[in-house]
Amino acid sequence: MRKQNATDHGQRRLDRRTSYRFSIIARRQTRCLADMHASRFGLSTNGWKLLSVIDYFGSLSATEAGGHTSLEPAKVTRGIDALAEQGLVLRREDPVDRRRTILSLSAKGKRIHDKVEEVSRALEQALLRVLRPSERETLDHLLDKLERRSAEIFARSDAWREIVRAPASAGEPAAAAAT
Repeated sequence: MRKQNATDHGQRRLDRRTSYRFSIIARRQTRCLADMHASRFGLSTNGWKLLSVIDYFGSLSATEAGGHTSLEPAKVTRGIDALAEQGLVLRREDPVDRRRTILSLSAKGKRIHDKVEEVSRALEQALLRVLRPSERETLDHLLDKLERRSAEIFARSDAWREIVRAPASAGEPAAAAAT
């Protein structure tokens, strides 16, 4: 039984917070996919995230690949190393800057990525099936807005300091001072 918290000062309960709800949905989907990736393809969760990023964005450096994920730099390095050892990712010297290594998918990596992506799409369609087409469009539109806004306000790890000090917008409760 979960504890019921009153929303005395306009605060949202944990189970109504957007970030909490997004993390729960993402964790459930990731757990489901992780089992398939590990058992069928020998991929770690970080490995398949990086495989997808490299496929989508094309040839890029490990730093750039990591920038398109939520992974810490050390996990990006380990993930890329594992993918290269499995023959799924190719490393080559950047012809313009020889200090930089460029990553791309091998033919085997592309084949595995395409199989993984097929399952990922099917799971996403099953999840979204509860929404009408107009609701899916609205969801995509809202997520686009939230992604842009998150890039604006969470660009720095200490952005919370400014947000907590900022006066509230009309209709929004003032943020409590950090202690």
